[in-house]
Amino acid sequence: MSRYLHTLLKAIDILVPSGLANPKIKNLSCDSREIEKGDLFLGLNGEKVDGGIYWTQAIERGACAAIISENASRSNPPTNEDPVVVIPNPVSQYMGKLAADFWGNPSAEICLIGVTGTNGKTTTSFLIEFLTASLGHPSALFGTLINRWPDHEETSEYTTTFAVPLQAQLSKAVKAGVEYAAMEVSSHALSQNRVAGCDFSGAIFTNLSRDHLDFHDSMESYFEAKASLFRSHLIEDNRPRSVVNSDDKWGALLAKELNQKCWTCSLKDHSQIREKPDLYISNLQIMQDGYKGKLHTPFGSEYFFSPLIGDFNLMNILQAVGILVQRGLPLSDLLAALNKFPGVPGRMQVINIDGFKVKDGYPLVIVDYAHTPDGLQNALIASRSLTKEKLICVFGCGGNRDKGKRAKMGEVAAKIADYIFVTSDNPRKEEPIEIIKDIKKGITFNSKISVEIERSTAIQLAIAKAKKNDVVLIAGKGHEDYQILKDKTIYFDDREQAREALSLKKLQRS
Repeated sequence: MSRYLHTLLKAIDILVPSGLANPKIKNLSCDSREIEKGDLFLGLNGEKVDGGIYWTQAIERGACAAIISENASRSNPPTNEDPVVVIPNPVSQYMGKLAADFWGNPSAEICLIGVTGTNGKTTTSFLIEFLTASLGHPSALFGTLINRWPDHEETSEYTTTFAVPLQAQLSKAVKAGVEYAAMEVSSHALSQNRVAGCDFSGAIFTNLSRDHLDFHDSMESYFEAKASLFRSHLIEDNRPRSVVNSDDKWGALLAKELNQKCWTCSLKDHSQIREKPDLYISNLQIMQDGYKGKLHTPFGSEYFFSPLIGDFNLMNILQAVGILVQRGLPLSDLLAALNKFPGVPGRMQVINIDGFKVKDGYPLVIVDYAHTPDGLQNALIASRSLTKEKLICVFGCGGNRDKGKRAKMGEVAAKIADYIFVTSDNPRKEEPIEIIKDIKKGITFNSKISVEIERSTAIQLAIAKAKKNDVVLIAGKGHEDYQILKDKTIYFDDREQAREALSLKKLQRS
């Protein structure tokens, strides 16, 4: 796609400077090192460096023009003859909208559903993609694990990528025939305007619990970032365009603000009250292989079965099904597809090996991404519901991240698990033992605990300790296949480590 510079500037309400040439734009790039002849350079300001200061290098490499911030222009002033446009803050907002316009505003061509919250974004997004595809609608997924659409799949680098590549991805998805798309929207993405230019058809608020307070000043600031998704054009429509978890205190606050412009959802027992939430479940039956129940919506009620483990997954189901019913898809067809959903890698994922069966006397081993106090609590409660004997938990906390949650996670694990192995997660530049000391501050009562810095050893010891009818929950990394140690990243996969430990246990028993 090619567009002219003046047209793009006018589309984002930027005055075209006198004497500025009007070249045809070949492509957009935010990296001066990757510029090709005919590209437009967009100088985004990062957390440490304003990329706009590199506009000179971009022009030298063949950029037909550069758009930079006022700060960058002060650091590296352009002359009147330089093809440089200086724009006001928020720079990222303008550039996101410019990228969307360059690619033909692709999100307006599809039903794009944004999913935000602390926990549950990935599973809910996977559910939306799976259900819409199962009903015959070509679908796309943009999130923590993967970005994919028909005939394309790539591993994600961010939960929500930056605006320029994001709009290019959306354009490719539209060209591939996509009708529905689910997008995980992080608080970082909202704060940094990464989704600027996205035309969301609907949005979901999963929950809010302590996380990312190294980035946000407070829970209030964290909430405001999440809530900004719903304070866009979504609330300009008189009909409901969102689904909000009203069991969560922050969700209840948001639902009150949105009033009739959202559907509320709840897992509480509402059998004795007159005013029920818009989305809820009745007649719930917990079985070994999943859940049965009746799902209620403003457009009707139907019975369902889901193979997903954990009460929190019931909320994910309510929200995914609810937003799609809200968008006009038939409830009965959605619930018929639900029982075939395979789950999400690293989300309450049961680890199996060839010839291994829990009923033969082996423990049940589960890997989950839970890395917040609330997420760990949910995973432990779900694991406890499957435990006939002892619940063993292996977990750690990431380094150079919110230290305040470490003791809270230790407290949660100690309250629910029968035995704890505290280990490393991604220590980054911190010393693992110092992170572990912070975790242990929350373990103030008599708990059975082992400390093993080497995560592979901790997993092996936990599974070796587990007996028949025990459950081992390995929490924190889920789908991740790496570990960050100071200045290096090594290959590491909890699921592989668990399979090796189970294989060793099987060998020892044979």
